[in-house]
Amino acid sequence: MRKIVVVLVAALLALALAGCGGGEAATPAADAPAVDAPVAAATPPAQSTDRSPIESGTPEPFPAIESTAVPAAIQSKLDAKRPMALYFYDSTLPESKTIRAELDAVLQENRGLIDLVTFDLGATKGGVATESARLGAALAGDLRVVRPPYIILVDGNGFITWRFMGYVDREMISREVLRATE
Repeated sequence: MRKIVVVLVAALLALALAGCGGGEAATPAADAPAVDAPVAAATPPAQSTDRSPIESGTPEPFPAIESTAVPAAIQSKLDAKRPMALYFYDSTLPESKTIRAELDAVLQENRGLIDLVTFDLGATKGGVATESARLGAALAGDLRVVRPPYIILVDGNGFITWRFMGYVDREMISREVLRATE
């Protein structure tokens, strides 16, 4: 019975491959007129595939936030032209602790080059969101933070150079911190 199932699966895969072209090069029909292909415009180099799917690849200026007061910790770093990492997290999510450990390790390696500003979006007191969690959530909305954990790196010129949502490993964080501090 197993042999029949294996043969049947192999046959279906072969048919699917043949139906998709099977990897063979298509040959033009003999009676089809030849058409010159238009010259393609120069295309920019492809973006690196190790970036966050939500990152545009080009730095964007830190937005002038009018709906929320920019916390003094962020404004002072922007005024002093200090690179910073903004970390929006939810203390109730286990992946937030893992990412924080990765982020702390990178910041320890780059001590003095970049500052960390954190916002716990899940902080509650008696089941009600704390004032700092509400302010952090308002700032997160202004910065287009989708959901925690979320990291935003801002360079010394006040440009957002990198944003990442979810789990990210230490090597990628380190590479982007070095890029933001150049």
